[in-house]
Amino acid sequence: MIPFNTTTITVRRPAPTDEPYEQPGPSSVVATGVRAHIATSRGAENVVGGDQEVVYFRLTCDPVDLDHADAVVDEGTGLVYDVEWARLRQGLGLEHVEAGLRQVAGVVSA
Repeated sequence: MIPFNTTTITVRRPAPTDEPYEQPGPSSVVATGVRAHIATSRGAENVVGGDQEVVYFRLTCDPVDLDHADAVVDEGTGLVYDVEWARLRQGLGLEHVEAGLRQVAGVVSA
């Protein structure tokens, strides 16, 4: 468990598809009410081109089944993040999950 939390999260998982370019079906809820802290990891923001902005965040939360294809919803703000990677950390009674999150806003100009 993490020693303190600043929010709680919901983990959503997209439905599996048979084809890699097929749109996934409705997502399912894996967990809700998970104690968490979301912070900017490096203060990194990238303007990709046009009006698209990509911002990276770092998630620390209580142990939960989290996969790189999942979405995390901050229950306090309603903001949605894409999970880029997730790792379970163990030891010293502080078992928790760390993950890299990403938010993309806008579109890339052609």
